Amino acid sequence: MKLWMDVMRDLESVMENHERLFSAWAEGGVDGLVMGPPVFNAADLMPGVRPREKGSEPVPTYEPNPEVYRRFGVTPPDTVPVPKGRRALLEKTFAAAKNLGWSVWIFQPQTGMGPGGDGHHLADEKTRAAICARMVDTFEQFPGVDGGIMDGPEWGYEIDPNHMGHRSYIFNDLPESVSPLCKSLGYDYSDLFAAKDRLYKCLHSLTPSRVNLYAAGGFLGATQLLGSDPDLTAWFRFRVESLTGYFQGVRDAVGSAMSRPIKLGVGPRSAAFAPLCGYDFEKLAGILDVLLPKHYFWHRGFDGMVGTIYRYVETLLAWNNGLSEGDALRVVEAIFGLRLPGVKCRADLECALTPEFFEQVAQDETRRALAVVDDHDRIVPWLEAGRSPHDGDPMSAGHMRLLLENAEAAGLKRFLYHHQGNLTAGEWVVMSEICGKRWDPLKSDYKPLDRHVL
Repeated sequence: MKLWMDVMRDLESVMENHERLFSAWAEGGVDGLVMGPPVFNAADLMPGVRPREKGSEPVPTYEPNPEVYRRFGVTPPDTVPVPKGRRALLEKTFAAAKNLGWSVWIFQPQTGMGPGGDGHHLADEKTRAAICARMVDTFEQFPGVDGGIMDGPEWGYEIDPNHMGHRSYIFNDLPESVSPLCKSLGYDYSDLFAAKDRLYKCLHSLTPSRVNLYAAGGFLGATQLLGSDPDLTAWFRFRVESLTGYFQGVRDAVGSAMSRPIKLGVGPRSAAFAPLCGYDFEKLAGILDVLLPKHYFWHRGFDGMVGTIYRYVETLLAWNNGLSEGDALRVVEAIFGLRLPGVKCRADLECALTPEFFEQVAQDETRRALAVVDDHDRIVPWLEAGRSPHDGDPMSAGHMRLLLENAEAAGLKRFLYHHQGNLTAGEWVVMSEICGKRWDPLKSDYKPLDRHVL
């Protein structure tokens, strides 16, 4: 197994020491680099002072080429003076990675885009043109990179007892601005909106008898549990078709505007959650070069599998006084197909990350992603663990080992570590042992940053 290293935000921390870092990373099994968003620390930032400590606005890594935006019929972003020395150092960093034979990708290459339109971002043609123009400008500015990785967009997938308290709250995710998009895809917006409201009411009126009757009944049972609502099915289908159409549009526009082949990837949620977010792995594998499903398993914080399950259970219990914790877990299983070994109540989720969990869940999530490609190199899951992944509970180096060993057993060849600023010594020992030569801190001048930064 090999890995790509993610360099997120504070690009300077890697640029200034890239030769030493790349040597250590290559020895540990790194064969790819993902850097971005493509912005530098604020121009007035003093050496050693990090963006979150100062709070200044970041600086784009390049000045826009107006010709690119004219080709797309959009207004370029404002020109901001770029520190020339940093730009040259970034190019040198990319070149050094390529000289090692690594894949080099830019994360969120659309960052810094100019103004788009007034419509919903998944439907507005001017907004998509502005996004694609910025991506093309980025790739043309850095001709040595292989491609770009997008993080979203996606539809919301969470429920929350605080009603819209979560950043990805599903019931706040069908604004009137998508009405034209619904119509263009053959859906009636009012019907989908009404179905969303009926689902909300349904999830407030669950009873133990309904859960016992339907939750273990597979697809048909889950359909009954959620009200046998054809418009609800249409809403879920709309989410998939709209997101698939968005990525197809980006792929077509960027590909046709480039003078050289460029690869594109996207990081969806893991296979269990992906359809609710609008991701169809099979369709996306036919559009994009790489899929990077989020192999995020922590509790609390955001985007972790155990944390999402906890919020669903917590919310269903808050909304339905008669349900037991076991009932709520059965509803989660009916919706997502997720049964966590040894978990029978919320308290069990505090220690859900057992060897059995990784053997069952991590392997299943990996196999499901790999099933859509004939080349396993096209699946490169995001992995994060460490002290506070996405503000979540810590995941140990032992968890990382179990995750990697089971993912590899399922057929995985490569993963993306998110991100080098948070990498702990324990994680690097495990990752380097599995992917390359085990790191020895007594013989190496490299030490993981372990900064605990989002």
